[in-house]
Order: sequence, then C-alpha cells, then structure tokens
Amino acid sequence: MKRRFWIYFLLFLALILSASIPAFSLTMSINGGSVNEPVTVTLDKNAYVIFRMNNGTPVFSYGNQVKFIPHLTGNLYVEARVGDEVVKKIVKITKKVSGGAGESNLFYSGTVYLPDGSFKLTASGGKVYTIPWRTALGALKAASELAGFSFTIKETSWGPFVSCIAGKCEKSEGATSGWMYQVNGQTPMVGAHEYEVKDGDVVVWYFSRSMDETPDTSPMILKILVRFQTGMPAGTGEAGMHGGEGENKRVIFRKEITANRGTQVSLNFPDYVRDRFSLLSLKAKSKSVSVRIELKEANETGVVYGKVLRMFDLNVSGAENVEIVFQTEKDVDKDRVVLVEYRERWVELPTEFLWEDRNYYYFSAKISNFSTFAVIEKWIAFPLNITDEPIIKALFWLKTIQNDDGGFANPGEESSISKTSWVIMALAASKQDPHKWIKNGNSPVDYLKNNLNSFLGKMGTADIARTILAVTAASENPRNFSGVNLVSMLRERVKENGQIGDFVYTTIWGIMALKAVGEDVSKSVEWLKSQQNKDGGFAWAVGEKSDYDDTAAAIQALIYAGEPKESEVIKKALDYLRTGQNDDGGFRYFGNSSSNAASDAWVIQALVAAGENPREWKKNGISVVDHLLSLQTEEGYFRYTSVQTSNPGYMTVCAIMALLGKPNPIKPEYVHGEVNLSALTGKISKAKAKPEETPISTPVAVVTPSPTITPTITATEEVKIRKTAETLMTEKSERTPGFEALLGYLSIVLAFAWRKWRN
Repeated sequence: MKRRFWIYFLLFLALILSASIPAFSLTMSINGGSVNEPVTVTLDKNAYVIFRMNNGTPVFSYGNQVKFIPHLTGNLYVEARVGDEVVKKIVKITKKVSGGAGESNLFYSGTVYLPDGSFKLTASGGKVYTIPWRTALGALKAASELAGFSFTIKETSWGPFVSCIAGKCEKSEGATSGWMYQVNGQTPMVGAHEYEVKDGDVVVWYFSRSMDETPDTSPMILKILVRFQTGMPAGTGEAGMHGGEGENKRVIFRKEITANRGTQVSLNFPDYVRDRFSLLSLKAKSKSVSVRIELKEANETGVVYGKVLRMFDLNVSGAENVEIVFQTEKDVDKDRVVLVEYRERWVELPTEFLWEDRNYYYFSAKISNFSTFAVIEKWIAFPLNITDEPIIKALFWLKTIQNDDGGFANPGEESSISKTSWVIMALAASKQDPHKWIKNGNSPVDYLKNNLNSFLGKMGTADIARTILAVTAASENPRNFSGVNLVSMLRERVKENGQIGDFVYTTIWGIMALKAVGEDVSKSVEWLKSQQNKDGGFAWAVGEKSDYDDTAAAIQALIYAGEPKESEVIKKALDYLRTGQNDDGGFRYFGNSSSNAASDAWVIQALVAAGENPREWKKNGISVVDHLLSLQTEEGYFRYTSVQTSNPGYMTVCAIMALLGKPNPIKPEYVHGEVNLSALTGKISKAKAKPEETPISTPVAVVTPSPTITPTITATEEVKIRKTAETLMTEKSERTPGFEALLGYLSIVLAFAWRKWRN
C-alpha cells in the first residue's frame, strides 16, 4: 500500500507541475484570399504579425485581429510572433472576376505622388541606374512601394528594361511576351526611364503576349494615376498626403485614421519610410474619432551620447499608448540600441528587442505623442555620471576652495571673474545650482553681480564672452546682469567681416556666447571657417600655426552654430585633432608638448559635439578619457600634466565638464526638475578610506544631505543606480532550475519507483 501511495503521489505531483508550464498555444486563423479584399488574421492573443506578398517587402502589424489588403495575386506569407511562440502560414491570393473588359486582370489601380529628383535601381546583372522619379518607370517604382509588389529590371544596350512585375516575367507566355507601358492611351517609343510624365498622366503597365496585345486584352495590367507633390516622396498618394514645409523640416508622411474612441489603431508605414527611417509600424489607442500621424525630417539637435542610426520628427495626435516597431541593420550591438526622445535634452525610452532575421534586428518602443526621436547605439563607458567618484571628488574639492566672497580662484588666490565664471559653468554641467553654493552668505553668482562693474574696464572680448556663457549657465539675463548689457558689449566687438575681437580664439568664444543668447552669428561663422589652416586645424590668431586647443574649441563653436557634423570643415578639423594624441593617450596643446588636462578636456568636448565617443580615441590602448582620469589627485583636483600641478582650479572645472560629456556652451539643466538627493562629505571620506571599493564609472550610493554642497540627480539616473545594483545581484545569484528540469528529475524518480515496485 505504501508503495502504491507514493507512486500515485508522484504521478499526481508530476501532473500538477506539468500543468504549471506555460503552453505554447498561439493559434492563428485566416479568412480571405482575394485581390483588393481584406485578409483577416485572428489570433488567440496579441502578437506581432508579418505579411509578405510574393517574397516582397515585409509589412508589420500588431494585435489579436489584424487585416492586410493584397493588391496582386500570388502567395501571401503570414507569420505571427509573441515571445518564443511563432506560427506561419501561406495564403493563396486569387482574383475575383468582375465585369468590364480587362478589369478581371487589373491587379493594381491607384494614385502616386512623384517628387522631383531621382532614385537608384540595380539591374539583375548588378549595374546601378539613376532614374528620375517623374518618369513612367518612376511611376512603377512608386506604385510598387505603395502596394508592396516587387519588380526587376535587366541591363540592355538601350538602358534598363522591366523584365518582371509581381512575379510575372518576360517570355513566360511565349518567346516575345513581356512588359509594355502606355501613357494616356498612347505607346511611347522611348524607354520608360526616359519618358517624362506630367501631373495628371495615367500610366498603364500591361503584359503583352504579341504585337497585337492591348491593355484590354492583357492578362495582367496596372493603372497608375500620376500626381506631382512638392516636398513629398514617391508613393504617398493613397495615404492622404499633403506636402509642404513645416518648421524648416520636410514632411515625409501624413495620414489621418478614423477610429472609435478607445479602440486600437494600427498603421504600416510605406516602404520609403522603412528604407529612410527604419520605421515599420505604429499602434496606438485612439482618444478621439480621428488619429493623425505626421512624420518629418528632423534637424539634429543637442548632444546624443551614442551613434545616431536614424533621426526623425513624429507627431501622433488624438492617440495615447503609442508604440512603434523599427529595425536596424545587424552591424550594431543590439543590446545597446535604444530609442531616445528630445525633451530639451535626449531621454532614453523603454525599448524592447523583438526578434532578428538574416538582415535586421527588430525593436519596439513606447513614445510620447509627438517629439523628435533618434534611434541610437549607446556609447560604452561614456559619459560619466554625476554620481561617479571622479565627479564627486572634483566637486568636493571645488567646494573647499570657494572664497568667503562666494567667488573662486586657485587655492590661496583672490577670486576673479574669469575663474568664477568657469566654476559656474562646471556646476551647471554637474546639474548644480550655482546660486546654492553658498560661502559666508555669498554664491558664485553673487560674486559676479557684486564685482562685475569693477572689472568691466579690464575685460577683453573673450572675457565678455565667457561671462555671458557663465551668466547664461546660471539662468540669469546677460542683457541685464547687474545693470550691464553684456550682449550689447560683445556685439560692439563684431567687425564688418564677422570677426569678433582681434583674434581667432576671441571669435570662437564670441560665436558661442552670441549664439547662446539667440543672436545671428552666420557672418562670424563664415569668417571662422575661412581661418581653417591647410592642415585642418585652427590657430589662436590669424596667420599662426594650428594648435589642438583652439581647434577643439572651433569645432564646438561651429557645430553649435549649425555647421553639420559631417561637413568637410569638421572632418578636416577632426583629422587634425588625431595628430595631437600622444603615446600616453592624452592630447598636447601644440608641437611636441606633453599631454595635459586642459587639452584632454577640450578635445573630449569637441569629440562629443561631433558625435564621437572619446573612449574610442585611443593611443597604445589608452583613451583620452583614461589619460584625463589619470591626472586626478586623491584630493580631487586635476594636475596640469603627470608631473606638474598648475592652475588646478581651471584644470578641474575643464575636466568636470568634459567627463560629463558637456561641450560648450553649458546649459542650466539643474532647473528642469532634478531633485536634490545628496551631499558628498561622508561619501568622499569613505571613498578615501577604501578607494578600491569604489571603481571609476560605477554609480555610488547617496548619503546624508549637507547644507553646503547639494549635487542633484535625475529620476532616470536614480533608477539607473538602482538597476545597476540589481544587475550585480542578479549576476552573482545562481540560476533556479526550471520546471522542465524538475519534471525530468521526477520522471527518473517515477521510472525507478515503477521498476522497483514491479520487481
């Protein structure tokens, strides 16, 4: 009896455990199968659904019931995915016979909007043709993108020739059968790539089996109404597009979807959107009877801490819970791909890896209703966080050298406008409010206000520009700061040719300061670009040799003023910078001088502005970031070189801005809602006692607040710290065996018990 009891008990336990294992039960049913009629896919749970007509471009959707309208005959491949569950089916698409000569053979009819310009087509033999959009072949290309069918061309002595459309190829119905085209009922006697269509033309492509074939008798025809639309890409006709300019950004796609309130709407972006921006589909919950989607080209803005793969403006109005699916090519690290949104700075959005195929990775991300977005591959180990030990130690040291008047200088020196201005910018880069750094009742901003007028007579062009940058970083008004209009003073130093002050370096800092307060600096930018030397670098004065500090500063100024990062000016300047890296990984000022903290910092800031990861600029395996960190002392300040301490206050503020990835000019981020969480006195003491326990670039914990120094941290960064700890704990923990392993073990036990009982 005891044996039977245990056998039944173990069998019962195995049954219970097996019932607890999630079953891979995704089921899919499909209704429909006719051209121009919906094919409805019904699933037992929400899933991503992929449609692919005749091995053409994949179209994505999401939900437990989705629809796809095929525009041609053939095989429709349908695949549904949720987690590890995958269901695949193939649906045969046929045509319904309708009245009218030739209408039963009409597998596509629609309107396309053709832009100006051209596109490229690759022939079957590999030759690449450049085809004007506003041609008969351009109309076919636009229709194929809109409807999702494919076509191929081959190389001939008279140019590209259309050999197949939607799987129907030449010579398939006789040696002389193939594709022909007409425009407004007439057969042009030139190649389709040469025939220029006009707005309102009707282009008909038809399969001809003999010289007597017409569209009415052809077994397969396409009718394409051509419209011209300024500023619109091809193929947007059936999406209800209206071209035009908006905020200097070209509208790429518009669509308005009628929906019931609270229902889910889905949209598959056309092929040209996928090819250009990698966006595949969008789903959202409607808040009104109309959901409007608008996609624009984006003007790159702000500093992005990663390689930008795509950038775009997306506006989804009348909806909520918006989610998009996008793809990237497989030359990236999929674990570092995220979607970021620009909210006065770039913010990472929840991004989920979905799956991969032979050519692409696929992701989904939840977005706000409208903003500028970028798909990026995040940089590794840069920038540092404001809670990282090097930044904490540097800020703590700065606090120790603040004078009673609220100002700053090197230890033992009297405060100065210039050194205090640099500190204010470093504090703003660290998300510190300089108004709250109080010593003897005075802040650095108080020092500037109390002493500016007495220094005005001694201030040069660069001094005025630097003060404007500091006042702006402190969220003060440089047009009325302590009764002084600093902007007007600097404007008076702009010469007729655009030069600001008497030197190149004064123009560099003048451009940054004036641009930061909204002034037009276009003339000064052109003058500065004209001063680039043949080696790609910039000098401190006209006619002088290039140096690395001024070149780095010029890169920052030009990019901030709107010079494209990929321009020849920037490329040449970066090439010159590469020649300034020493064997220790650091950068020199000029000639064969030693690597130093200031040059390191300025180069790092320039690289960040240009979209380069400074961690990847290495010499002998040592990056410029590594070298700069090597110059920090235990007290927290930075030495000038490895063997010399000079002007430590300036070296330290430059290092702080650079290591935090903040190029000039510095924006006052501390006003955007960060919460004061900590002060650092106790943490620094602990770090000094056990420096080996606080590795560089690892977020550190927060300690009891101090009344004198209050570094701030965003909610996102707080979550990042918490997740870092959770990750470490997860990596150290052992994996718990799954149900499958437990069932395997029980099976062995049952088999052994059964054998023993039988014996």
